[in-house]
Amino acid sequence: MKLHKIVFVMVLGMLAIWSCKDKKETVLKSRTELMAGTSSKSWKITKAEASITTDAKIDLVSTQQACITDNLLVFAVNGTYELREGASKCNAADPDLILSSNWSFTDNETKFKIDRIVFLGVELKDTVFEIVDLSDNVFTGKTNIDYKGTKYQLVATFQAVK
Repeated sequence: MKLHKIVFVMVLGMLAIWSCKDKKETVLKSRTELMAGTSSKSWKITKAEASITTDAKIDLVSTQQACITDNLLVFAVNGTYELREGASKCNAADPDLILSSNWSFTDNETKFKIDRIVFLGVELKDTVFEIVDLSDNVFTGKTNIDYKGTKYQLVATFQAVK
C-alpha cells in the first residue's frame, strides 16, 4: 500500500511540474494593428482579379510590369497611408512617394475605406473594400468599381512586407 501512495504522490508531482510550464499566451491583435502594425506596416499586391460575373475573371497583376506591382502601400496607425515606389521604377525620375491619403475601418471594422488610391494605373476615390481576410500576413478585400462605363467586382490580395 505504501508503494501505491509513493507512486501516486510522484505522479501528482510530475503533473504539477508539467502544468506549470510556460504557456504561450495568444494575444489577439486589433484590426488596426493587423493593418498598420504598432506604428506603420507595408503591404505589396500579390493578386488582383476583376470580374463582371463570377465566371469571367481578369488577372490584373500578371499583365502589369514589375515596376508597378512592386509598389508598396504603407499604412500608419494614425489613419494615413502612402503609396510608395517599390524596388524598381518605371521611370528613374519618378518620385519615391506616389501619393498619400487616409484610410479607416467602417461598419464595425468589417469594411476598409481608402480616400484615394492609384490601383494598377487607375485612380479610385472613396473606395470601400469588404474585408475578406485580414491577418498579420495577408489582407484581401473586395469592392465594386466602375471603369470606362463597365462595373467590375475587384478582389485584391496584399501580403505584408517584412
